[in-house]
Amino acid sequence: MTFEEQFSRIQAMFSGSGCDIILLPPDEEKAKKVRSQKGDFSPLAAVLAGTGGVSVNGMLRLLGSGTVDFFERNQRLSETGMTVVAEDVFGGIFGLGRDGTLLYLAPDELAVEEFGENYDELLEFVCSPEDMERFYRDYVRECPGVLFDQLPADKGVSLYPPLWEQSEEKRSAAAVLITQLQDVEIGVMKKQAGDTDGGAEE
Repeated sequence: MTFEEQFSRIQAMFSGSGCDIILLPPDEEKAKKVRSQKGDFSPLAAVLAGTGGVSVNGMLRLLGSGTVDFFERNQRLSETGMTVVAEDVFGGIFGLGRDGTLLYLAPDELAVEEFGENYDELLEFVCSPEDMERFYRDYVRECPGVLFDQLPADKGVSLYPPLWEQSEEKRSAAAVLITQLQDVEIGVMKKQAGDTDGGAEE
């Protein structure tokens, strides 16, 4: 498909969904570079070429070429071992494995798990109010009073105690830069990995 054909298909999916989906404006210079590619456009390439990111229910953001930046995220989060394609406000990170499988770095487990077969499944997920509600129900329960639709596109929800710590006490929530939230998670993962392999990392 051309960019126009693929992007029109995706826009139709968004328009027909019951979710609150907002297309963020792209950085035109970055988007033009993606649009200049030859050959068929994949769904991911079309999102990168046509948006600066896509906000879904204020909770999940597909990466684009702009505010929620695919290129910045993949440079900074290369240690995840996947091509990062989306993130949620709880610190979860969606990515593609080398074989194109859709993966999810869960903020409560701090582990990467299989989520679906490909990027198309992510698009189908974000267009389903039922799937979104079911998947995020437990996380939302930990964030009473948080107005997700009012969070800026560069912010996430930092919880204390954090989701990866089992706790019976009520968690407090604060809006922080999503990049800061992700960096803390990656740091904890690295520390845990270092502890597991006998402290090889200083």
